[in-house]
Amino acid sequence: MTETTEQLALGRQKIVEDLRVLLTDSEEMLRLAATVPGEGLDSLRERLRTHVDTLQAALGGAQTSAHRRYRSATVQTERYVRQNPWQSLGIAAGVGFALGLLASR
Repeated sequence: MTETTEQLALGRQKIVEDLRVLLTDSEEMLRLAATVPGEGLDSLRERLRTHVDTLQAALGGAQTSAHRRYRSATVQTERYVRQNPWQSLGIAAGVGFALGLLASR
């Protein structure tokens, strides 16, 4: 995995974590707003509920997409290893050697 790919994966993971925090905070605000009386708060509650529902759907979609990509990468990797066992072994040995060199420094 290249450095750019790793950074993108970490960025996506951070976004998903931030969405979870935002969702939790929004649900808590909605729960607290339900106990406060007022006419203007009714529209605020509705907008907040809409945003929470949208965020839940987006987070579910992101998780589904990530799971689908993970499964696809797993299947493709397994297929490559089965079709090219010697090349896979050579790549693994090379990576192991490079990591050993880095670890010994």
